[in-house]
Amino acid sequence: MGHWQLASVLAFFLAAMGWGSAMAAEAGPHHHVEVGLFAEKSAVEPGKTITVAVQERMEPGWHTYWINPGDSGEPTSIEWSLPQSLSAGPILWPIPHVISVGPLAEYGYDDEVVLLTEIQVPEKIEGNSVTLGAKVSYLVCREICIPEERHVELTLPVKSAGTASPSAFAGQIEKARSALPVPLPGTASYSANPPKESLRLIVSADEKLLQDVKDARFFPLTWGSVANPAPQPMKISGGQLTLDMKQGDTKETPEKLEGLLVLTKGSGEGERSGYTVSALRGPDSATAGSLFDPAGGSGMGSGAVRSAAAGGISGVGIAVLFAFLGGAMLNLMPCVFPVLALKALAFAKKAEHGHRPQGIAYLGGVLVSFGAIAAFIVAFREGTAALGWGFQFQSPAFVLALASLFFVMGLSLSGVVSFGAGMMSIGDSLSRRPGNAGYFFTGVLAAIAATPCTAPFMGAAVGYAMTQPSYILAAVMLGLGLGFAAPVVILSISPALQHILPKPGVWMVTLKQVLAFPLYATAAWLVWVLSIQAGSDGVMAAALAVVGIGFAAWLAHKSAFSSLPVKLIAPALAVATLAVTLPMAETAETVSAATGANSSVLAEEPFTKARLDELRADGRPVFVNLTAAWCITCKVNERVALKTSSVTQAFQAAGITYLKGDWTRANPEISDLLRRFGRAGVPLYLFYPGRGEEPRVLPQILTAGLVIDEIKAKPVIASPSPSKGA
Repeated sequence: MGHWQLASVLAFFLAAMGWGSAMAAEAGPHHHVEVGLFAEKSAVEPGKTITVAVQERMEPGWHTYWINPGDSGEPTSIEWSLPQSLSAGPILWPIPHVISVGPLAEYGYDDEVVLLTEIQVPEKIEGNSVTLGAKVSYLVCREICIPEERHVELTLPVKSAGTASPSAFAGQIEKARSALPVPLPGTASYSANPPKESLRLIVSADEKLLQDVKDARFFPLTWGSVANPAPQPMKISGGQLTLDMKQGDTKETPEKLEGLLVLTKGSGEGERSGYTVSALRGPDSATAGSLFDPAGGSGMGSGAVRSAAAGGISGVGIAVLFAFLGGAMLNLMPCVFPVLALKALAFAKKAEHGHRPQGIAYLGGVLVSFGAIAAFIVAFREGTAALGWGFQFQSPAFVLALASLFFVMGLSLSGVVSFGAGMMSIGDSLSRRPGNAGYFFTGVLAAIAATPCTAPFMGAAVGYAMTQPSYILAAVMLGLGLGFAAPVVILSISPALQHILPKPGVWMVTLKQVLAFPLYATAAWLVWVLSIQAGSDGVMAAALAVVGIGFAAWLAHKSAFSSLPVKLIAPALAVATLAVTLPMAETAETVSAATGANSSVLAEEPFTKARLDELRADGRPVFVNLTAAWCITCKVNERVALKTSSVTQAFQAAGITYLKGDWTRANPEISDLLRRFGRAGVPLYLFYPGRGEEPRVLPQILTAGLVIDEIKAKPVIASPSPSKGA
């Protein structure tokens, strides 16, 4: 018996049994899907609606697609042939699954899917029966995709209203209806972070709905709004669910983000429930996408959200306040002291004349510098460069140029050289010139010198600003500049404080010469940073720069009263020296990132995302230290806390693996981890207790006791399985 005959006999048999419905199935060796058509009731009733179902039964390993097929595919379509003004509604789509195909993600169904449609029957209908016809077109895929088309029909009798009984398929249709998504019993909004190409869906609902949810997934209604294969880390707290997603290829941020939110509860594969979502766009998010990992996720989960929020930034006003406080405290950092000492010396020289104009000039230099940093970040943060606080110190050429500058300033303070009236230098020689130019450029220099330092309050504020629109970033950076300049400005405008300053005298010559040594020390420190970045070739470049610029400075002093052509020899020599040595430093081969590994009894490993994922998968406790050679705060923390014997013993006793990430030169994995925790620069300290526990973010200023207390705050759970290389 042929397949067509078998299908006809089966349909006749079902009708004869009084089920009042028919199922027509075409099957052939070239078809990978069986298609059936059946109804919920045994007959149609005038003026009523009847639910019909198109059933697709796929061969093992094959699948069809949802209304949005994802990265590839084509959804099923149904073209109805209906008599006597019957009208069909849209397909009622059940909850889809994510189907991974290499690096792509598709949305669809395997095994079997039932697509429901509501058909409206008019009040007046002629005849004793109606025939419903459907042309079902779909794409079925496994390793290859095959477009198929099936024609199915169903003939139903016509009965008066209220007399049609349920069909044999009523239970199957009711089961399919119960699996359909329902409107979200709550509210939804979303925020976009265009620079980070990320979206955050925020759902507010009854806590009962969100109770015991172990996974959440958003299926966008249209292609391109969300990156389909990207992970979607979630957080649930206080009746609110947040879901972080990567922006799709279209980069669109519509007024409404529409789609399907699927929540999974229970053990095993869990019970899935779907809710239709129409999320209005809200203000741009400060942290949207901060958890997104383009490489496939780091396993941080929802705890990373709570940890990233530990900085306490909840709005622009708080961010600006934190920036101001952090900027003021930045003056206490050792990298800023040599420059500020120059101004204190200048104030002492002229205390009787007041310094209000000079203080304003200094403020202008600081604000111009911080504004320039903000403009640079705005211009380049949407590109491939991973920018953060102190990013310029990742360039060996910049480090060498700054070391040369501090070296020349030290020579000037020591009295070895002094620059003529025609050459404006930064430092003491400039501050002694008439007018306010010296104070302005000292503000510029102080801001540059401050960038490798991090102060309390500052990290959270800058991290918040890095993910905000340009005007908020500018406001936070200018707030940081105001706080940084505040001590000098207050000193310049307060007569009471000016009277406290000592009177000029011979002691000032000695003090000026003494103040040269912090500048030499700063230059030496920068050369050490260069040695970490560029190895022995970088140190050789620094040696050549020191000799060449030192000779140029001496030549400038000797030619101060010579003709203009002779005066130009010294600056030409300095420029030539930098033109040779800066590229030499920039192109030098990078040395190992594990700086100082042999100087500590604390065993350490270089940080990589793969190693962190491996340790976390093994359930091992991990301490992550993100640092840089040019970060003064980082080095102090290592000396007073991380490299102490008490912390070393605590790490060893708890079986903690210590990962050290060196950001001295740009590292995309470290930059990504900093962004995901809302930080714009180092240091960042993360502690993972083990067994999938959420990471905890430690303060930026460490003590040995604080680190030990953090370890003891929650018992560390070390997995019995060995960790490779730990």
